[in-house]
Amino acid sequence: MHRLPLSLTILSVVTLAGFTEGRGDEGPAAAAVAEAETATLEVIAAEEALEHAGEEGVVEFTVKAARTLDDKGICFLNSRKNHRENGNFTAVIFRDGLARFAAEGIEDPALEYIELLVRVQGLIEERAGQAQIVVESPTQIEVVEAEEPAAADEADR
Repeated sequence: MHRLPLSLTILSVVTLAGFTEGRGDEGPAAAAVAEAETATLEVIAAEEALEHAGEEGVVEFTVKAARTLDDKGICFLNSRKNHRENGNFTAVIFRDGLARFAAEGIEDPALEYIELLVRVQGLIEERAGQAQIVVESPTQIEVVEAEEPAAADEADR
């Protein structure tokens, strides 16, 4: 039986580990890298998202209009009541993503997120002159806790 020198064996293991991590295999190291990347992404206002098309980002907006088209297997979460209005941002969830939401107990994201302030992470794309992110997993949407209104100062009364 032919044996490889120890240094070559170690190099092979390290190289293979690098290839499997690059394939998107989940593990503690991959999760830590993903978390670090998320932490470094700038939060972008919905109105400015189109300027970041082609970039990975986090878009923050209040869901003003939301609709699930069950027959087409698609859900839209919009930053404006009229989705055609300039500056609208849309989080789009297709059939496979909707199944992942359902598996997490969210049967209808349109009802779940309406009127909530959310942050959506993903690749910002341009579609028909508007910005959007295709959401494939519930982990891409974070509900932002609403801040308590500042207490009225005596001078304001």
